Amino acid sequence: MNEYTSREFEFKSIVDLEKVENFILKSPLFDILQTPSWRNVKDEWKSEFLGFTEKGETELLASCLVLTRSLPLGFKMCYIPRGIIMDYSDDELLSFVVLKLKEYGKKEKALFIKFDPLIEENSEGKRLIEKLALLGVAYGGRTKEIHETIQFRFDATIYRDDYSYEKLSKKFNSRLNKAKKAFPEIKIGQEEYSEDFARLMTLTETRKVINLRDKAYFEKILAAFPKNSAIVIVYTNVKELLDEVKTETLKLSKRIKDISNEKKKVLLEHQLLEKKAEVNDLEQIIKTSGEIVPSAGNLIIYYGEKSYNLYAGMDDAFKKYYVSYLSWDESIKYSFLKGALMHDMGGVEADSGGLRSFKKMFNPSFKEYVGEFDIPTNRLLYPLIKRLYKMRKDKK
Repeated sequence: MNEYTSREFEFKSIVDLEKVENFILKSPLFDILQTPSWRNVKDEWKSEFLGFTEKGETELLASCLVLTRSLPLGFKMCYIPRGIIMDYSDDELLSFVVLKLKEYGKKEKALFIKFDPLIEENSEGKRLIEKLALLGVAYGGRTKEIHETIQFRFDATIYRDDYSYEKLSKKFNSRLNKAKKAFPEIKIGQEEYSEDFARLMTLTETRKVINLRDKAYFEKILAAFPKNSAIVIVYTNVKELLDEVKTETLKLSKRIKDISNEKKKVLLEHQLLEKKAEVNDLEQIIKTSGEIVPSAGNLIIYYGEKSYNLYAGMDDAFKKYYVSYLSWDESIKYSFLKGALMHDMGGVEADSGGLRSFKKMFNPSFKEYVGEFDIPTNRLLYPLIKRLYKMRKDKK
């Protein structure tokens, strides 16, 4: 493959965003990170939509949202999240797209253009890696850790036809039923729940020792997708839950007095201690947070046939009630109600781990994508800048 093709193509900036949206929605590689709405979320980046057509034609053959930002030492990088949207089996088009993106990167004074298409790690993915290498594109490798790439390389996606309580495990249904009995109140909305959702995300950050996002960022997402987004949040009525636990505590105390079997008595006494500790915990929650408390929540986007869980948070004080199972369940059902055929749960670990184990309970399909590619615009400086970029990313 080389720069010279038997077909002629054109490359231009696209201002007709409706045209972009119509094109990407028809593509099997569609992702919300390539939508005009996502451009509004990433307003701290310089952004531009680029389009590729046959010469003299108006119908798009490829498009991409390119985000540009600064790197250390005055350098820049371009990033095409979950793009480029195109038919990667069209070798002539692919050659032209890579050539023009390299020129675009040079014009923007970016040392490389990073992209991570929604191509799975299979025979198609392997062929793409080989083809791009011949075009001078650097492959980021088959990474294993979540933090090594901007977008997750390993992902869990639920298909609507696979999500029914009959198909889910007994353990899942048992935990979901426990959550439903813990006096939950389900609320679905937007900005009116952003403050409570942000609080849950802060608690999640503290628990996992990671940096996520703040209230302003969540509201930016909701504003960018006003008709296609929602916060699904579980509020726990702690007062009612406390009353029930107190009742159970009294019943246990009475049973212990009436029982003569020593082994059973020891077992019940242990349960009684747990109930008393639970009473103390719930009383403390009411004292510090009130009688009705946000306990778990999800921020979702539904767009065409796809829906996405962008963020999920939980108050660890309610972990024993499995409230996160309920917030995820309600989010998934709501996205399907809105017309989605699949729900992207987001990233998971490569082989095993907490996220993969938890999400596996919802009967998803696990996917592995090829990962990241870089189009270098300066072969001499690229290795240095790549190391600086990695150092900066590892610090986050």
